[in-house]
Amino acid sequence: MRIALLMWLFALAAPLHAEFVTTTVTLDDESDVDLRMFPAEGNILLLGFPCDQGTGLNEARASQAMSAAGIEVWMADLLSAHFLARTPSSIRSLDGNNVRQLIEHIAGQTDKTIVLATSGYGSVPVLRGARLWRQQRQGEGPDPLQGAILFYPLLNASEPEPGKAVEYMPVVHDTALNIAIFQPEKSPNRFWVKHLQQALEEGGSHVESTILKGVRNNFYRLKNPTAKERAMTQQLPEMIASAIEKMNLKKDSSQ
Repeated sequence: MRIALLMWLFALAAPLHAEFVTTTVTLDDESDVDLRMFPAEGNILLLGFPCDQGTGLNEARASQAMSAAGIEVWMADLLSAHFLARTPSSIRSLDGNNVRQLIEHIAGQTDKTIVLATSGYGSVPVLRGARLWRQQRQGEGPDPLQGAILFYPLLNASEPEPGKAVEYMPVVHDTALNIAIFQPEKSPNRFWVKHLQQALEEGGSHVESTILKGVRNNFYRLKNPTAKERAMTQQLPEMIASAIEKMNLKKDSSQ
C-alpha cells in the first residue's frame, strides 16, 4: 500500500514543490553542515548523504515522495561543510566522525528509527560513522541506528588487480547493520557485489543486494540518462521504501 502511494506521489512531484526546511548543525570541529529536512509523521528517519551541494533534484523529489508517505528524510552534505570537491579522494578522506555526530544529533531530537543512505564512495564515511556511533554507545539501551542503504557502494581498499580478489576497507569487516545494496548492472563492480555482501556479512551485517538492470552508476544524476535510467529514477522512492520494509528493524517501525 505504502509503495503504491509513493509511486503516485512521486509522479505528482514534478516540478518540485516540496515542503522542506533547512537548518545548520555545527559539529565539534566547528564545521557547519547544512541539512534539508523533509518532515513526516512516521517512525522512520532516512539520513542521506548525497554530497550534491543541494542541487540534486531527483534526490529531493524522492525525499518529497517519501516524506508524504510517512518516511522522514534529512539530507546532509558533508563535502560542502568542509569546502571539499566532490572527488573520490575527498569523500574517502572523511573519517566518519561527522556522520557519527549527525546520528547523535538526530537521536537527541527524535526517537525515530534511523536508516542511513548514500552512494559510491560515500559508503566509506557513512559506514565509518556507523561504527563510531556503535563504539560510543557500547550497547547502552535500544539503538536508533538500524540500517543503511548503499547505492553502488565503492568500498575497495585499492584498485582491483586482474586475477586477484578485491580487498575492502577495514570498516567493511567491522560493521553490523541491516544493509541494502543497489548495484547497477552496467558497472564493473556488479561482478563483485556478492563478494562484498559476503564480506559485510562476515562483519556482522545482514545484507540484501539487488542488481538494477540496464542502468549505470549515478543513474539518477546523469545528464544524458537513457530511457531505462529515467524509469529507474522514477522508482527511487519505491526502492528505498521497500528496502526499509525488508530490514529486520529492532525498534517499532510501523507507519
